[in-house]
Amino acid sequence: MNTTNNIATNKDYLETWEFSPIEWNAFIKTARSLKKEDNIYYSIAILIGGIPILMMARNTTFLMASAFVLPFAILIPWLSNKFSTSYLKPTSSISKVAFYSEYLTINHKKIILFTDKKWIKGMKIIRTESTLPLLEIEIAWRTRKGDTFDELRVPIPLGKIERAEALIEYYKFYK
Repeated sequence: MNTTNNIATNKDYLETWEFSPIEWNAFIKTARSLKKEDNIYYSIAILIGGIPILMMARNTTFLMASAFVLPFAILIPWLSNKFSTSYLKPTSSISKVAFYSEYLTINHKKIILFTDKKWIKGMKIIRTESTLPLLEIEIAWRTRKGDTFDELRVPIPLGKIERAEALIEYYKFYK
């Protein structure tokens, strides 16, 4: 019975990329910076949208609306960042990113790409000046108020750009 499970796992396996501690830790610095920038924009959007809506819907003053919206503009992006960057930990050993049909693992942390309510919205390669190029995966999911998404970024090892492009094509037509 164990053999069957291993065969199924191997059938779903696509690729593994390995990174030295120096490469991985440089990637973490870049990825955290990009995520921080995303969350700043998210906070600004909550403030710009939340304050006027609250003022009009509840007939409150600017100060009262700001006092209510500001904690959400700080807390929601902070929590989002905390959960979505849990795989970004510095290391002193080789780091591995393994791609499978419906998920990937980053240093043994499983990140689901496809379920009934979750899918890949888009993938692209981001060139950076300071580190390895990045594979950005936009993972979307359904919520009660519509679809939402988040970005997951992983470094692309030197000489693996063509393989990253092949993964983009594979996932584009998967499911």
